[in-house]
Amino acid sequence: MIWSKLANAWERGAAYAAAFHRQHGHLAIPATVKLDDYAVGAWMRRQRKADNLNPDQAAKLDGLDELWRLEPDWNRSYRRLLAYLAAGGTLDGPVNRTGGEADPTFRPGTWLRKQDKARTDGKLTQQQTALLDALHRHTETVAGCPPAHPAVPAHPGRDGRPPRSEERQ
Repeated sequence: MIWSKLANAWERGAAYAAAFHRQHGHLAIPATVKLDDYAVGAWMRRQRKADNLNPDQAAKLDGLDELWRLEPDWNRSYRRLLAYLAAGGTLDGPVNRTGGEADPTFRPGTWLRKQDKARTDGKLTQQQTALLDALHRHTETVAGCPPAHPAVPAHPGRDGRPPRSEERQ
């Protein structure tokens, strides 16, 4: 195998990203974050914008966090919403409600209203739209209402996204 400076640099960045993931459980790394003086946040930002990742590189990042391509602030807010729902929160209710005792500064209703506006304005990516739609379908199913789109499974995959074909039962 021929040594490649670029491949070595990519593997170094991936190792720092994996270390961040071990500490925080996600790759929604702010651009300014450094680990051991390595700019892992800037490295992740470049990966999100890169259109030349090879399949192995993309698979390595997907293996750590399937949501790594999402903009970090949106990703972290989405994860806060998932934690709020897991703690018994709901998608309906007052807009100014808090994220509960575990996350009192998070306002799920406000965040969801902003996402509805962003969707209307065409500012959400297809992945963001699919993640939010999966949450709504899951909530409707749990509440006993039929899902909005019966052809799409009502329960999201393990990461909140619609399940891939191998996850469907």
